[in-house]
Amino acid sequence: MGAGTRRSLWIAAGVALLVVLAGCTGGGAPYDGPPSAEDVEDGHEEAIRDAGSYTYNQTVSVNGSVIDVTSNTTAAVELDPETYVWEQETGDGSLSVYAPADDRPYVRTQAGNTIRYDRPENESVPNVSGFTTPPMAELAGAFDFSANGTAQVDGTRTYVYEANVSTLNESAVGPVGEALADAEATDATVQVYVRSDGLVKRVDWQVVVEGVGEPTRLSVTITYENVGSTTVEEPSWLEEAESATS
Repeated sequence: MGAGTRRSLWIAAGVALLVVLAGCTGGGAPYDGPPSAEDVEDGHEEAIRDAGSYTYNQTVSVNGSVIDVTSNTTAAVELDPETYVWEQETGDGSLSVYAPADDRPYVRTQAGNTIRYDRPENESVPNVSGFTTPPMAELAGAFDFSANGTAQVDGTRTYVYEANVSTLNESAVGPVGEALADAEATDATVQVYVRSDGLVKRVDWQVVVEGVGEPTRLSVTITYENVGSTTVEEPSWLEEAESATS
């Protein structure tokens, strides 16, 4: 597994799929006015670190006439000391990581009926910093956001910030803007749901790319749940992993 954070996984998943499609097709509001990427990231990280734990969920799906792929990722995280269980499932396998506090992580890879265990260096597996902060800088580099009222997310009142393809920056830089331009997206919408203390509860990103046959749709959803109440438990496969890597 290559090095990187969950932040890079999120953006890589969405952008890589867009690039492929391009080849095929040819208390009160948390901010005064629309927020900057830095506003969102800083407020969210402060709220997360104050809470001390959280559960991160990410779903990426691409559906069209020539592709149908879904990937689900979940991470249960405690920050003091830093420990987490991370799991990613796709149609043909799964990848799981258990990172005990102050120790090397255990990695479980399953492809079909084949299961492998490893204990790589920490730098080669997902890390807590990537889960903690949503990838707002990349999105803000491509879109101009505006406030769009409030909405309930898991029973919590949130403030909604939204952008669509009409607010795509003509001079957009970074992987999202470039990928959207390369893919010739006909529709792209992003919604960010932010709690009054700055915590990002949910990010939704939908992109439609016209091509041969029916349009292809890319959807990415990120949620933060059980903030302050998540407990990281040892996975059921840990004993087998310890035996295989000792």
